[in-house]
Amino acid sequence: MPKILSIDDEPLMRKMILAALKPLGYEVSTAENGLDGISQAQKVLPDLIITDVMMPDIKGYEVCRRLRRDPRFAQTPILMLTSQSELEEKLQGFEAGADDYMLKPFQSAELAARVAVLLRRAESVKTEVPLADSARLIAVQSLRGGIGSSSLAVNIALALNGLWGTPTLLMDLVLTAGQVALMLNTPLKRTWADLGRAAPSDLDAEMLQTIIGQHESGLRVIAAPTYPVEAEELTAELLEAAIGLLRPQYDYIVADLPHDFSNVAIQTLDAADLILLLIAPEIASIRAAAAAMDTYGKLGYPPDKIKLVLNWTFERGGLPAKDIQKALRLPLALVLPFAPDKFVGAINRGRPLLHAQPEDPLSGILEDFAFQLSKDRHRSVPPAVPSPAWQRLSKRMAAKAK
Repeated sequence: MPKILSIDDEPLMRKMILAALKPLGYEVSTAENGLDGISQAQKVLPDLIITDVMMPDIKGYEVCRRLRRDPRFAQTPILMLTSQSELEEKLQGFEAGADDYMLKPFQSAELAARVAVLLRRAESVKTEVPLADSARLIAVQSLRGGIGSSSLAVNIALALNGLWGTPTLLMDLVLTAGQVALMLNTPLKRTWADLGRAAPSDLDAEMLQTIIGQHESGLRVIAAPTYPVEAEELTAELLEAAIGLLRPQYDYIVADLPHDFSNVAIQTLDAADLILLLIAPEIASIRAAAAAMDTYGKLGYPPDKIKLVLNWTFERGGLPAKDIQKALRLPLALVLPFAPDKFVGAINRGRPLLHAQPEDPLSGILEDFAFQLSKDRHRSVPPAVPSPAWQRLSKRMAAKAK
């Protein structure tokens, strides 16, 4: 019987929650304010927490933040109830680590449905079975910001997850201002910062599990902290230890890298099987890409480890693709057509293109590219139970073969 904790200073609201959930078989306990709610949570260890935002002692945002600092509540679903509908309120809830956000007054049926969905997601996290072989690590980088690196990383990770249905992890390593969780509309329950001052030798799989979130698609995510100062303790040595522990648990790991060669970036690039270097068709981007290529060479990376991806960020007037390839002495592995409205809209809605519009031609381009990046054992043998993503890919392949 799932245990639910309701934190609300309004007696009527607590009664409404009890009336909506208790008849469905949930064990519901209540708390009258934020501090009492935190204390109750530590005693009861609920499977799900419902908290009001505006309370007399501390707000629901602070309740959420304090609970997320406790590893016992790292993955516990938290649903926020509020009478405020403004975007700023929702963003605050997201930043605090809430899973969902619901306006008051609410319909009992909707509350019950939201609770059921959140509990199912939490259960799926607990039942994941690790893989025996090592993950293919794909690093996405550009030394020039603002040309879609994070969007590419998010959509490639979603494509790999959708094609093969095997554990896939997306790591946000843009520690100064990572946006992957926002793009996926995934709450910041825990981030890299919650590893705290752990020594690399003390890190274990159980500790890492507490900072891994899950998108509704099933994609696993390690988010970057909201503020750069929170990430100061993530050293290259700690990241190396984390990658070593994570690789046996996943088939694919996609890392969104910062626009630099910091220690964390170099550690990830060293460990990567493939590097997707994103460029735009303008001289500043090509210059930055040339600098990146030169650095990759000095780091000893073979040319076949690097895949050039051109994002056509201009409708017209960009540098010709043939000139870009000649300047960088590397062929383009992928060209993304001019489609700013699709990517910007996806970011603002927290609904990545490939997840929200899988039938869009641009989604097809990304899925086809993800197939090319996949492990040989996946590309050579069709899955026993084809996913919708695989079925779309198969149709496109058949059409091209005609």
